[in-house]
Amino acid sequence: MSYQALYRTYRPKTFSEVAGQEVIVKTLQNALIHDKIAHAYLFSGPRGTGKTSIAKILAKAVNCEQSPTKEACGKCPTCLAIQAGSISDVVEIDAASNNGVDEIRDLREKVKYLPSMGKYKVYIIDEVHMLSTGAFNALLKTLEEPPKHVIFILATTEPNKIPSTILSRCQRFDFRGISVADIERKLKEIKDQEQIQITDQAIREIAKYAEGGMRDALSLLDQAVSFSDDVVTEEDIYQVSGSVSKQNLLNLITFLFEKNTADAFSLLNDMVEDGKEISKVVSDLISLLRDILIEKNVVFDSDRPTKYLEVIAKKFSNERIYFYLDILNQTQNDIKWSSQKRAYLELAFIKMIDHKELDRVVQNETIELLSNRLKQLEFELDKLKKEGIQVISKEVKPTPSQNDAEKEVETPIKNIEKPNKRKYVSAKDVERILINGNLDKKSLLLKGWPHLNKISEPKLETTASILAQGNLVAASDTEMLLVYKDRMSCLMMLKPQTKQLVFEILNKKQPLVEDYICIDECSWQQFYQSFINQWKQGNKKPTLEEIDMDIFEEQEETWQPGSVALAIDFFGKDKVMIKE
Repeated sequence: MSYQALYRTYRPKTFSEVAGQEVIVKTLQNALIHDKIAHAYLFSGPRGTGKTSIAKILAKAVNCEQSPTKEACGKCPTCLAIQAGSISDVVEIDAASNNGVDEIRDLREKVKYLPSMGKYKVYIIDEVHMLSTGAFNALLKTLEEPPKHVIFILATTEPNKIPSTILSRCQRFDFRGISVADIERKLKEIKDQEQIQITDQAIREIAKYAEGGMRDALSLLDQAVSFSDDVVTEEDIYQVSGSVSKQNLLNLITFLFEKNTADAFSLLNDMVEDGKEISKVVSDLISLLRDILIEKNVVFDSDRPTKYLEVIAKKFSNERIYFYLDILNQTQNDIKWSSQKRAYLELAFIKMIDHKELDRVVQNETIELLSNRLKQLEFELDKLKKEGIQVISKEVKPTPSQNDAEKEVETPIKNIEKPNKRKYVSAKDVERILINGNLDKKSLLLKGWPHLNKISEPKLETTASILAQGNLVAASDTEMLLVYKDRMSCLMMLKPQTKQLVFEILNKKQPLVEDYICIDECSWQQFYQSFINQWKQGNKKPTLEEIDMDIFEEQEETWQPGSVALAIDFFGKDKVMIKE
């Protein structure tokens, strides 16, 4: 096979060819010039950042016939032999497959022998964190008293797994992920040498996709060249890498912003049918929101990578972006070990669209805005006084004390209807289910709980996934009590249309549940503790006191005059009394 992959062809052979590790290269070159070579090095960092390549370059430099020099000549017999891999003085060991104590003991026996050609025997142990405890202990003895002619270079992606006794005996170099700019620069050099037809946008997408690994970037370039018939474009990179195109991401985030659930779900379905992984969609959405946040808050020159986001950034508030990022970050964690990745993402979309409180966010971040608000309130209160309305709190101070906060504002305004929302859940509902608890019914329901995540019917899949996230804590003959981590999940589960789907799922084979209630974890702990305490005291029918669970049916709020709304907004609804 004559063709050689790009990442092998363009693997650095000298320090000058190494990309993105200037500090490490300079340190090693100075050590070479001043003949201050350590007996053991630890190279740690992400994959594809040059750890093994620099280890081989260092091995060649210390054994070069022209040494001490900061760069191996590459022409002497020793350099050529090391480059060809035909010399026994440079030994590369894969610790993943040679991780036993016997292999390290064998190594200890061999280090006693002098090098055959060069000045040093260099042992490069890759993925050293894979060694067993016994192997580390065997290696430790050699690192404590190494022969003068031996250099150990340990390479790892997980330095936290290496014993501190080993770490303390090595010079440690932390390799950083290679920057997008450095990867772009290297790819353009290779493009010119290989005469590859590729657009600058495609090169940038490759550099971003590589996430700091040059080897990943070269592998993707190789794959894209094979895929493309002519010029490699940005779209080709999306197809090969499985990434979502910028336009699709922008369309998706716009649908979510505009609360267009149908189009958002339809676009997600198209992505899945095109073979896009759900985890990649979530990751790309997070990256897009990060770019929008930067475009919105950071001042750039006209030539900036996020300029295409200029229009959409004006639509989003920082609070909305933070909210979206929190949900997507949680979703990213949830889908790692789940088989229902799509259901989790669809649930995240519903949360992002259905969050009512986000639309009422009031941005009062500065003292100036707060001062204007106080002045407006004073004006409205003065207006109420002139109209003959009694106001108990006659003075508004910029920094009210605790006593001031306890004063009530009484405004006898006629024909104003108080907001009236019916509670979805009350303490009596919880009390009823707990008193009439049926362990057999609860056990029967819990047997079917693991099967909820296996439901794939489009109409029921999302509801089943949300239902599975609930903790079934109690059940009576006809009802069950579910506990969720957050109030938003409770509200979604208690909507009439959701309840119908839940009943369809649970009562498919036999009638099990006629109704259910949902509460959040905090409320459940309060109810449970109160119930148990009363039960232990001999009360077999405990009574639970109402607590503010804030789980109401969503209804339109009754209109209020601006002055009353402002007073409630400032003092709090519990401090303002409206008299008929």
